[in-house]
Amino acid sequence: MLKQGLNKEYKLIWFVDDKNKFKNVHIKNVSFQNFLPKTPLEKLKWYYTFCTARAMLYDHRHLGKFFEKQILVFLRHGTFIKSRLKHANPTEENQSDLFVNTGRSFDRIDAEQLRLAPEKAIHTGFPNDDYLFDTKDYTKVIFPNEHFDKIILWMPTFRQNKQKTDSFQRIDSSFDFPLGLPCLYTKEDCMEVNRVLKENNILLVLMPHPAQDLSFIQEFQLDNFRILYDKDIEEKGIQLYQFLGSTDAMITDYSSVYYDYLLTDKSIGLTIDDYEVYAAETGFAVDYFKIIIGEYMKCKEDMVRYILSVAEGRDDLKEQRQKIKEFVYDYPDNHSTERVYNILMDTIKERYS
Repeated sequence: MLKQGLNKEYKLIWFVDDKNKFKNVHIKNVSFQNFLPKTPLEKLKWYYTFCTARAMLYDHRHLGKFFEKQILVFLRHGTFIKSRLKHANPTEENQSDLFVNTGRSFDRIDAEQLRLAPEKAIHTGFPNDDYLFDTKDYTKVIFPNEHFDKIILWMPTFRQNKQKTDSFQRIDSSFDFPLGLPCLYTKEDCMEVNRVLKENNILLVLMPHPAQDLSFIQEFQLDNFRILYDKDIEEKGIQLYQFLGSTDAMITDYSSVYYDYLLTDKSIGLTIDDYEVYAAETGFAVDYFKIIIGEYMKCKEDMVRYILSVAEGRDDLKEQRQKIKEFVYDYPDNHSTERVYNILMDTIKERYS
C-alpha cells in the first residue's frame, strides 16, 4: 500500500497488540492503535476508527461491519487442512465481503469452513506467501557465524490451545506425547535424532505453533536440534516466512503451512502418529492422504529416515507435490499482495463512486 502511495489519499491505521512498539515509525497518514484499548480516550478513538473506515482488512480477529457500505476483507492466514467446525461457535456470523484463498479448487471447502458464500472468494493467494520468494538467505540472520549443510524447520500445529480458563481448554488431539512432540517420545529419541543430525551437519529447528500451550512441551536445546520461538524471529527484525523460505526442508502435520511450503518446491515431511485421534477429535476439511502428500512419519525411525533423505538430496515425492501445488494454487507466484491490493481498490471505487 505504501509502495503504491495509498497513504497520500487515505489514512492507514494499523491495530496492533502494543502500539508503543511502533512509536519510532513516522510515515505520513500512517498510525497505530491498540487493538484492545487501554484508556477511555483510546476506546473512543477505537470506535471512531471502526465506525468511519471505508475498508477493514483482518486475518483472524473478526469484528463484523460497523455500517453496510463498509468493506470487510478476510485475509486469513492459511488454507484448511484440519476442520474448524467442531471448535467453532455454532451461532457465529461472518460479515466479510471478500475472503482470500489460494484458488478455485478450494472455494467450496473454504466457504463451508468459514460459513461464507463461495462467490465471496478472491483467488489471489495469501500476501504473506510472497515472502517465501525472497532470495536472501535468512537462516544466516537467525544463526550467524554457524554453518550447516541443511536446515530443516519443524512446524507442528497446536494440540493444546494456550488460551484457556480454569474450566476449559481446547484440545485438538488427546494423543499422549510424553515430551509434547510427535514421533519423539523419550529424551533418548531426541538424542538419537540429534546424533544423526550432527553426523550429517544438519540443523533441525522446532518452532511451536503460536497457539500451543508450551507447558506441554519439554524445553531443550541440543547442538543440532533446537527450539525457536516467534519472538526470536521478531527480535531479528525479519518475517517468519522469509526464514521459512530460506530453509532446505520442512516437517509439519496438519498445519496450513503445508500448502504455503508447496510454493518452495522443497521436501516436506509429515508426522501422523496421532492421525486417528486427531481425525476423531478435530476432523479434516480435506481428504488428508489424497491432498496432503509428503514423507509420512509415525516414529523416531521414520524421522531419521526422512532426515537422511534430506541429507542425501533425495525427494521422491517432488512430482506428486507439484500436482498438488497446481491443484491448490491458481497463481503459484509472489504477486499475491498485488492482486489483493488491486481487488481492494477496485471494490472501494465501485462502492464509493
